[in-house]
Amino acid sequence: MPWNDQSGGGNQNNSGGQGPWGGGPRRPWGQPPRPPQQPQGPDLEDMLRQWRERFRMGGGGSRGGGAGRGQISAPLIVGILVFGWLLSGFYQVDESERAVVTRFGDYNRTSGPGVHWKLPAPFEARQIENVTGQRTANIGYVVNRDQRVDNPEQSLMITGDRNLVEVHFRVIYNIKDVVAYVFNVRDQQEVVGQVAESAMREVVGRRQLEPIVTRERALVEQDVEVLMQQVLDEYESGVEVLQVELLSAAWPTEVIAAFNDVIIAGQDSETARNNAERETARIVNEAQAYREQVIREATGEAERFIAVHTEYRQAPQVTRDRLYLETMERVYRNGNLVILDSRSGAVPYLPLDGMVRRNAPAAPAQGGTR
Repeated sequence: MPWNDQSGGGNQNNSGGQGPWGGGPRRPWGQPPRPPQQPQGPDLEDMLRQWRERFRMGGGGSRGGGAGRGQISAPLIVGILVFGWLLSGFYQVDESERAVVTRFGDYNRTSGPGVHWKLPAPFEARQIENVTGQRTANIGYVVNRDQRVDNPEQSLMITGDRNLVEVHFRVIYNIKDVVAYVFNVRDQQEVVGQVAESAMREVVGRRQLEPIVTRERALVEQDVEVLMQQVLDEYESGVEVLQVELLSAAWPTEVIAAFNDVIIAGQDSETARNNAERETARIVNEAQAYREQVIREATGEAERFIAVHTEYRQAPQVTRDRLYLETMERVYRNGNLVILDSRSGAVPYLPLDGMVRRNAPAAPAQGGTR
């Protein structure tokens, strides 16, 4: 057998590829066999095997048999993902809310209360807003631990008489058009606050300082509410102003003492004017009453004179005698007189002592006895 014959063809019992001495594969000049080379890098089959193991549902079997092993196929995974994607389109709207649905960024519809479905993202999107709840915007101050902290940049305003006033107020509003509220205004809270501050500055700038602080607070609230609604309607903001509450309107702290003196002086002036008006009314009433009395007395005297004159024209002598007798009666009514008739011829008895004693107490007042 040739030395280079590695097949061992002369001995059929020997395995193929061994040398003549049965030492395994033989290389020329008796060199030992080369060791097998290690594979470079990860094995692709091992990687695929690992991925299959991750998606295996049950216990693993032999590679050759598929029984006893369940695997999630790619169509099933895609179906589960699609089903979850479709479920993400369901949403719920409460009684006080409305949902604005957009398709590729454009307005599509408005949804009311209940459970609804929309095309999942990125086809359709929805924005839910509370349309019945009241919203509040604080102007001129910020709330810190339930206390109002002044914000000078918003609170200080100039009045019509060029004075400074510190104003704190609150605006209560809600949504009347949810579509306009969502699409026409980017930052609704900031826009409402800016409109409220601008409206208050305009209303305060048309009035004097003293009425704003004292008696015209309700008028200021009403004017600001009307002006705000006009501006917000022009912006098509979808906002409805419910109420404007003027919490405080006062002078700045630096000049409050001087303004308090002005208020006290004004109150004193008002009190003095009221007292003068009351005294004037009393005097006028008394003068009117006296005038009415004089007019009535003069009217009565005139009517009496006219009546006497009428009687005199009808019977002059009788009227003269009557007037004479009435006059004498009034003259001698309160006097102590004794009338003597000189034609009687008798000597009368005169009770002079009684007359003197009767007239004595009245002598100093009357000046003497007649």
